[in-house]
Amino acid sequence: NLTSKTALKFLRPGFIDKRYYAIYLAETFHYTFHNSRNQALVAARKEVMNINYMKFCLKHAAEETGHEMMALHDLKQLLSLDITVKDLPGPLDSTKALSAYLYYIAEYENPLARLGYSYWAERVYQYIKPMLSLLKFVGVDKKAMTFFNEHAEIDADHAKDVDLAINTYAKTEADWNAINGAMLTSLRLTMAMVDEIMAEFIKVKDKNHESRYRFLK
Repeated sequence: NLTSKTALKFLRPGFIDKRYYAIYLAETFHYTFHNSRNQALVAARKEVMNINYMKFCLKHAAEETGHEMMALHDLKQLLSLDITVKDLPGPLDSTKALSAYLYYIAEYENPLARLGYSYWAERVYQYIKPMLSLLKFVGVDKKAMTFFNEHAEIDADHAKDVDLAINTYAKTEADWNAINGAMLTSLRLTMAMVDEIMAEFIKVKDKNHESRYRFLK
């Protein structure tokens, strides 16, 4: 599948360079910008729901607010450029799809469904250590990896909070199915984004193809 092909290219010696990480950071800014907002949207729904779950959603949203600026900070450090939000191209279609899906489940699906995304997103960093090691190998400085490094520390506590929320508020088979479905779907959408990031990076490597990321040379 596409993700398997992406992984093979990523691991090929000499294929990846800093520009891949720059594109990844740009898209990370875009989807992370929406995470606190679609999380808070769950608590803003009109139907009656567990008050403590509403408080959990709002607290989690508040703690996620502004994390997209870590990605922008890292992009500036990586390229040694004073990049602003206005310098970023709009999100890729796959990035839009991920954010749109999270808004949809937050507003229209089982209120607990959003926990399915949080369940894997808050613990993903332990599984991408090989990628982080590769980034260091291609010359990415630690000061350009705050989103991963500092975010990982924050999310270690968030993962415990999400586990507790799931086990506290999921009462029915429908609740568990909604959480599981959102987990699998959001993960597939994220992998589609990773594939599209790789496709954009390949365009950057092809000097005959104009890149949408104009801050890359």
